[in-house]
Amino acid sequence: MSKKMIVSLLAAMLLLLMVAVGCSNDSGDEPADSANDGGTESSESEGEAKELPPMTEEEITLSYASWANPELNQFLADKFMEKYPNITVELVTLEQEGWNDHLTNLASTGELPDVFWYLGNVDIAIRNAWLGDMTEYFEADPETSDLLDTVVDVGYFDGERKLAAAANYYPYTIFLDENLFEKLNVDMPSPDWTYSEMIDLMQQMTVPEQGIYGYNTFTKLVTMAPIVNQDGTGEFGWDGESYDLTTDWAEATTQHAEYVRSGVHAPFFDTDEAEAAFGDRLLWAASTGRLAMQLDAWWTNGLFATPEFVDKGIKWVPYVVPKGDNAETENKPAFIDFGALSAATEHPREAYELLKFFGWGKEGWDAKLEAFETIQDENGNLVFDHPDGLPLIKNQETWDGLRALLPESHYYDDFLQRAKHPIPLGGAAQPGFQTFLDEVYFGGEFGDVEAAIVNGEVNAHDIAPDLTEQANKYREDALAELFY
Repeated sequence: MSKKMIVSLLAAMLLLLMVAVGCSNDSGDEPADSANDGGTESSESEGEAKELPPMTEEEITLSYASWANPELNQFLADKFMEKYPNITVELVTLEQEGWNDHLTNLASTGELPDVFWYLGNVDIAIRNAWLGDMTEYFEADPETSDLLDTVVDVGYFDGERKLAAAANYYPYTIFLDENLFEKLNVDMPSPDWTYSEMIDLMQQMTVPEQGIYGYNTFTKLVTMAPIVNQDGTGEFGWDGESYDLTTDWAEATTQHAEYVRSGVHAPFFDTDEAEAAFGDRLLWAASTGRLAMQLDAWWTNGLFATPEFVDKGIKWVPYVVPKGDNAETENKPAFIDFGALSAATEHPREAYELLKFFGWGKEGWDAKLEAFETIQDENGNLVFDHPDGLPLIKNQETWDGLRALLPESHYYDDFLQRAKHPIPLGGAAQPGFQTFLDEVYFGGEFGDVEAAIVNGEVNAHDIAPDLTEQANKYREDALAELFY
């Protein structure tokens, strides 16, 4: 090949390379991972990284209101003021009963706290224009990337504006009485158990001749099943776009009704059935020693460690809600409290930092771990028998610090490893959902829908399509009312 031909070939290759590079930089072709279904954007825009604005150096005061433990709130406030000596934190004390009414009263006089938790129904907070936009700070904050994946997008109620954030996390917890399993010579399930394995175990652990029941509910199958089996991101089959009650909701509700009627579920508290079974209608099934599983919440750990249970030979150990049989995620239902900035705060940048410190921030969690280990009451006893809640961040140092404060048992290791994909419940996270529950699910044609199904008054599969349609309509109506 001649030198001239070689030069021509190299020139052609260079031209092709330049065309390819030009095409790859075309703004019309976005990388596959640029899609975002929750409203958050990249931390870089047009090549420039976003940065948090600086904190003020002026002397200011911020007010804060939550129903968290008062001693913990004061401890965190003191730590925050140590970090920012120019900021005074005033804790606003409100009764949890009627919480939103108290906030309404404060807002009416222009005294809504700079940072606050709202309770239950997010529609109330949005309709009253309480929620300040924290999008600028949240999306520029390096700590946002450390949040647990499933809570990053919650609080983007319209898909664009970050109006609230997860501030407190208690996972759903399935407690198993290890001593009862041993007594019945039944192996404890794997920490990676599946939903169908749990359902089967409930039946297997029911022994009528010994008065032993498979399970008792505080939390419910009807909440768990659609999330774990449908890889849901909310209750009732919510997938980020719509609800679907026609499959797992209907099946779980039907299953629960069958187990209640057949005696797999323990008698309900304060009923004639409970009195006949336990000799005391006011005796909680979980304290009888005749219950295999208690469907509950993380905070009950402390109660189950008390002499009332230990002295009876009851050994409750925690399991995460099982994974769906065909699930691709570890999504699991959780009690998540939401915090927000007041739309009227004069110091939104500093209020955001306060919300983060009391909620998900690592420095705040360092302070919480210290508080759990050191705060004492007037008699010198620790205020916290066990840590209050789980971290909302991935930071392993934080999780290790929490683990060190829990009992020495592999059950806690197994639990914490599988509790990092919490899914918040509907009313606080989804516009329109609580109104749907109030007006249709618990107060509609059938009264309490779940009770009607248990009582055999209605078939879950028959009404699921209508409930699905109404749940989605309530959301659409709420969005139309609140944001447009």
